[in-house]
Amino acid sequence: MQPLQLLRTHTCNKKPVILKDANDNVVTNVADASTVWFDDESFARNTPTTFPKNSSDDTYTLDTLIFLVQNEHLDNSAYFKECRQRDIEHVSIVDRKKVLDYLTGKVDTQPTKQSRSTSGVRKQREDGDEIKDKAESNNENEPASKRVKFDEQQSHVSIDKLREREKVLQSSASILQGDKDFYTIVKAMNPTFGKNGASSTIQKSSSKPSKPTSKDRIPIIIVPAAPTAKFTLFNIKQFLENFEYVDPQQLRAQGMKKPDRVSIERYRRDGQVTVYHVIDNVAHLKQNDWDRVCCVFASGQQWQFKGWKYERPIDLFSHVKGFYAKWADESIKGPASGWNVTPLDISRSQRHNDKLSAAKFWDALDKHMGVHHLYGNY
Repeated sequence: MQPLQLLRTHTCNKKPVILKDANDNVVTNVADASTVWFDDESFARNTPTTFPKNSSDDTYTLDTLIFLVQNEHLDNSAYFKECRQRDIEHVSIVDRKKVLDYLTGKVDTQPTKQSRSTSGVRKQREDGDEIKDKAESNNENEPASKRVKFDEQQSHVSIDKLREREKVLQSSASILQGDKDFYTIVKAMNPTFGKNGASSTIQKSSSKPSKPTSKDRIPIIIVPAAPTAKFTLFNIKQFLENFEYVDPQQLRAQGMKKPDRVSIERYRRDGQVTVYHVIDNVAHLKQNDWDRVCCVFASGQQWQFKGWKYERPIDLFSHVKGFYAKWADESIKGPASGWNVTPLDISRSQRHNDKLSAAKFWDALDKHMGVHHLYGNY
């Protein structure tokens, strides 16, 4: 009996085949075997079977089919990976279902080489090639000059026939000449545009105030100008962007020059990036710029707000979010203890706590801006 039929019989009856290596030891994986035993009959592992491949005229070997049966529970990707690791030829995706259906008894007949649809396609291709070869061989028997002359004559005849049936609708010159008058349209539009051709609608719209640019919508944070403050223009960027507190006096001693303004990039949880401007001098703020002020770091002294739009702390901190930076082991002292400000604790020595302090600042500011719908303005 052929090995393919023996394998099908054992698979249908769920009877395992015996696999032995070169030392006649029984193994469990066909990749480790050299011979395959079906009861009293044995075959070499790589014995060809009669099951044809869909993509060629070859047939699958015995070990390839056994390995597929052993791993039929795997999906295609895992099965191909297992074949590569075991150095076993895989059954193609097209053939996999056909092989398993036949070996497990779901179908009684196996595909044959003659029944594959590719044979018909191959025959049509061969017939076409034969006709083409005959035509080329007939032309090759004629002199080259005669073949060229015949081709030219055929081309001229074809072009002449096309020109006889051609109907010229437009030429390159006539197509540029219009055959309609637009005077009625111009006359109808005169009331709208007037003699000068300017639309009254456009003139009216030009009188409206221009839409603020993105630069005019950047939120503003104000820090104290006092050199003894916990946060100034020297160190505010390191804290709000890098979550690290650096003593501003230390930066000043290192020769750092105080900037006129600091830009902060805030990466919010929704993936958006908001840019903030930090200043310590409000002298250059215009009246509408105060609508962009979202946060103020209070120094604790009321004179800090002199000349501001809101000079009274009760008015100021009802419009903007207030923070009071202090050492973690201290409490709010002086007039600031009665203001509507959020304490921002800074550790004197434990720098790993700076990240938590910065996170609390942004959470409080985000909450304030969300409640007051300020993000829509920026």
